[in-house]
Amino acid sequence: MKKHDELNDADSCLNKARDDERIFVLLSRDPAAPEAIRAWVAERVRLGKNTLKDPQIREALDCAARMEVERMDDEAARRQQKIRWAEGSVAP
Repeated sequence: MKKHDELNDADSCLNKARDDERIFVLLSRDPAAPEAIRAWVAERVRLGKNTLKDPQIREALDCAARMEVERMDDEAARRQQKIRWAEGSVAP
């Protein structure tokens, strides 16, 4: 879920957290985030808290996949920007 969606959804995980409850946020630009999400999914299933068909788990796996795609897109855009800078097309 994107940040603005998470903040605006009263039923989001972030908004369901108690005021005194610790939370941990993974950003899509972190290359470790997708695998960390998949490890969380595997542990939830192993503990019997969820099945792979549960909406929460499907959303998590979809998020991990989207993070990978978005990060690849961001990296490609940064590479293109560096090429344009190197060619003198764009000021740094």
